[in-house]
Formats: sequence, structure tokens, C-alpha cells
Amino acid sequence: MDINLLKILFFILCFQFLFVSFFLFQNKKGIALSNKILAIVFLMISIAILNLYVLVFQVIVKIPHLLLIDDTFMFAYGPLLYIFTQSVLFKGYQLKKKHIVHFLPFLISVCVIIGIIIFETTASVFHVTDQIRRQNIPLNFRIIELTILGHIFYYLFKSKLEISKFIGKVMDIYSTFNQDNFKLLRFMLNSFIILFSLSLLHSLLPFIGIKNGLLITLLLMILFMFYFINAILLKFLNQSSKERHLLPETSLSKKEKYAGSKLSDADLKIFMDKLWGHVTAEQRFLDSRLTINDLSDELDIPSKILSQVINEGYSCNFFDFINKLRVNTAKRIFTNQSDNKLTIQEVMYDSGFNSKSSFNTAFKKFTNLTPTQFRNGLEKGSTS
Repeated sequence: MDINLLKILFFILCFQFLFVSFFLFQNKKGIALSNKILAIVFLMISIAILNLYVLVFQVIVKIPHLLLIDDTFMFAYGPLLYIFTQSVLFKGYQLKKKHIVHFLPFLISVCVIIGIIIFETTASVFHVTDQIRRQNIPLNFRIIELTILGHIFYYLFKSKLEISKFIGKVMDIYSTFNQDNFKLLRFMLNSFIILFSLSLLHSLLPFIGIKNGLLITLLLMILFMFYFINAILLKFLNQSSKERHLLPETSLSKKEKYAGSKLSDADLKIFMDKLWGHVTAEQRFLDSRLTINDLSDELDIPSKILSQVINEGYSCNFFDFINKLRVNTAKRIFTNQSDNKLTIQEVMYDSGFNSKSSFNTAFKKFTNLTPTQFRNGLEKGSTS
């Protein structure tokens, strides 16, 4: 890649991250806490890109101590993204004093940098930054770098686990849940995993004696960041904010789901019959906003017991239990209409769905076909 083109790419990247950061700081739409946390992350990345530019292109700076500042950010990325994830997922999520624990490594690293600024001479700091520029980094520095990356990966995977737990809990309560609303969150976490994986590879190459690959990994990181920030800009424009914050934070901190429950086989059968009779006779599954709490009130069965009945009696969660009934209804509508006057969207609403993506996902899950494929198969006489 042409050196001038690479310099331009650096400046564009720095500007884009800075622009999105300022936009999020003043953005009044969405979740205020989430916006501010993401703004801080993007601001730190823009500073890191600027520092990287100085190192790569050997720009002389009068105060080389400033080049060490972005090293402290590495201890902040993980905790910030973890808290960002929780702020997106949970209703009324707020920062608390206990969260300071996550930032202790960051605060310690800040104190170390302050100590270096105060006690180390400009010449000694310049010597260190010159070693970094030339990739003549001591082994203990490399080990610290790998430890920092491990710290980041811990929080990134912890965030992904939080999303999985959240979705599992939601599916025990709600019959309608559009996972598309969390595509942006997942995209961001996966992108940071890829970005820091490239950084990990960049750090490991000198260990195995492949210094010639450092330029390639650097270019890959820059190009991926360019793709990432532009994809974020596009996703911000198209993002839906519906069906968010369905659960309070405390909902995932409870003990084992059915610990201590004494539901006998006989009671399980009675509750299953009662549930099935009510849901099918009253066609309650056609209510797109139906929740397990609604059925709990109608059947006079505690929601925890009802959830256990569905999980143990039908080997699925509430979400799949209701949506399988909706898909079967949609199949009947498709099969019984002779003139195909109803559109896919009309069938979707008539069977209890309120989202095309949810309809397609559920239909595909229970039939291995999309609604369109199913109807086309009926027309050809190949679907039963």
C-alpha cells in the first residue's frame, strides 16, 4: 500500500472515530448511559490511532510521555464494553460503586504512567518508544502485553455470555422477541474480538521470529477498523430500538431455575393438560404480546411453575412452545387457502407474529423452510 494512502487512511479513521464519539456524547436518542460509554470507547480508539500513527511514521514529539497514555486504555476497553453490554440489555441499568472493581487495573496503570511522567526523563521515555517503534521490545513487555489482551478477551467473552443468558431468560417469559434488535451489540463485540485477535497475532509474531509479518497484521488492523467504523455508522442509521430492556438486571442473578421445586409427575400432567387446553381452545398464542405472566394469571399457576411445566413437559422454553403453535397455524392457513390471496405478511399477522424476521426465523426453525418456500412447495405439491 502506498505510504501516503496509508497516512490518509489513518487520518480518516481518527476523524471517524472522533466524529462518532462526539455524536454519541450529544445524542439524546437511545440509552444515555450506553451512548456515553460507547463514546468513551471510540474516543480512546481515536487517540490510540493517533499514537499509532506517530509510532509507525516516526513522527518526532517533544513530549514522548504522551505516547504511553493509550497503553492505559487497554485495561479500560474490556470493562467498558462489558458495562455497555449490560446497559443495552437491562432496564434501568445504572453504574454503581461496585463497578469500580472492574477498573482497578486501569487506575493502577494510570498511576504508573503518571509516575513515569513525573520521574522518568524525556530521553529514557524516548528510548522506550523508539524500541517499540523498532519492535525491539523486551520479553517482559511482551508478557505484559499478552496479559492485557487476555484481560480484554475475558470481558469480551463475558459480555457475549451475558447476551446468551439474557436471551435464554427472555425466551422463558416472552412469546415474541426479535433478536435482530441485538445484532448491533453482537456485531460490536465480535468486531472487537477480531480486532484484538489481530493485535494478539501482531504481538505473537516476534516471539516466533516472523517480524516480516508485522506490517501485514498492522494493515489488517487498520483496514478492519475502517470497515468496522463505517459499518457502525450504517447500522446506527438502520437500528431499531423496539423490544429492548425487557428484563431488570436482577433477573439473571437468581439461583438455579427450579431449585427446590417439588412438582410431581401427576401434577406435571395436570398442569400440561390445563395449559394446552387453555392455549389451544382460547387460541391465546395468536396474541403477539402474550407473556408467561399473562398465562400465569389466567390459569392461576405461578409463573415459575408454569415455566417448569413447559420446560419439562414439552422440552422447550415458553418462546418456542408458543411459536411452534403459531407456525402450525401459519402452515394450516397456507395449506387451506386455495387462491393464495393472502400475502405472507397477512399470514404472519393471522398466526400471531408481529415481525417478519421473527416469523421467518421461527418458520425456518420448525419446518426447515421459509414461509415462501413452504407456500411454493404447496403449489408444486411437494410439501405436506
